[in-house]
Amino acid sequence: MRNCSLQREPVMAVTTSVISIITCYIIVFIIAFVGNVTMFLILVRNQLIKVRRVHSLLLHMNIAHLMVTLLYMPKEILHNYTIAWQGGDFLCRLCKFFDVFGIALSMNILICISLDRFYSIFFPLYAMRARKSVQRMVIIAWVVSFLTSAPQLYLFKMAAHPCFQWYTQCVSKNFIGEMSNEAVFYFSILNIVQVYFLPLVVTLLCYSLILWKISAQTIEKENLEKNDMLLRRNGVNTLERARSRTLRMTFVIVLAFIFCWTPYAILMFLHFLTKTDWIPKDLRKFIYAFAVFNSALSPYLYGYFSFDVRRELKLLMTCSKLTASERNLSCSTNVSRSQNSQRMRKRSASAYDLDSGRALLSKEEPTPPACNRGQSLRNPKKANHLSVHQSSAQNYKYRSMI
Repeated sequence: MRNCSLQREPVMAVTTSVISIITCYIIVFIIAFVGNVTMFLILVRNQLIKVRRVHSLLLHMNIAHLMVTLLYMPKEILHNYTIAWQGGDFLCRLCKFFDVFGIALSMNILICISLDRFYSIFFPLYAMRARKSVQRMVIIAWVVSFLTSAPQLYLFKMAAHPCFQWYTQCVSKNFIGEMSNEAVFYFSILNIVQVYFLPLVVTLLCYSLILWKISAQTIEKENLEKNDMLLRRNGVNTLERARSRTLRMTFVIVLAFIFCWTPYAILMFLHFLTKTDWIPKDLRKFIYAFAVFNSALSPYLYGYFSFDVRRELKLLMTCSKLTASERNLSCSTNVSRSQNSQRMRKRSASAYDLDSGRALLSKEEPTPPACNRGQSLRNPKKANHLSVHQSSAQNYKYRSMI
């Protein structure tokens, strides 16, 4: 039986250190909220127009970051302010579940992005079944995240102080003697492996192999003949630019993950090996806050590499001012029209480069354009004038159909 007369009453005053922690979380919350909500709207709008597997993966990562932003961060702000847990037992278990679920889901989607990039580089035929493969990977990521987070519903509960019943906290059951320390220890090991070490190993392995493959391809390309490069210059450069941009985006996201989560992983590793009482409590809280800063940083990174953010914001503002029917008709049409025009320009440029390359290799004069019906070779100026007039009429007809 405890001697409550020797126990100190819990301090409920909001100190300077508490204010600094709350301020830190508020700043991170504002940055994360603006970035994640903006990128969510941009990704949804682009997915409604055309589904792309990279954007689909980023959308699921964005949802995971929104969970961290809208559930974990406000909970930490309120809990640091109230000091005691005021949410009840059910909310205690639910919050602890989503604390792990949102972070685990973002890490699993990061693994999916790395694997998708790896398969795209090493297996060229992967593009034929990439959409179904990405869908399966996303489903597995959600299921694994749920399974690794579900024990939180059992491990945690709301408990009152044995001497001060008004002081309640959301604690693990081993803290109050209802569960062995070994069970909580092994689950904590599983948690940190799934959240940090597994994504770290998979991403580093994938990108090490990708860099090796790219360096080998670069050496091979330098040995190609000049004429071959001329023939394939337009199509290859376009593909390489898109591929390298996606690789840079995912590589920077991985670096941000390592930068934000490594201090937390080191702290947890020290906690498993020895007591961390020598580390100041405020420093530990700042390390936890710095880990979730990854959810605030990531949307700005993949937004910068994936979209023209200024143009996307203008489109969002334009679409928000329209009615529902006008929004579906106007916004989708404008984007599809620009995409179709860009696609037509790329095809025409590629065809022109291909014809020019063939003419250079065969050393033959390019054949004159065929005359339209009713035209004569005796009057080439008139034929050219009619051809230009007909092409402009066809372009006008094409634009009116879009």
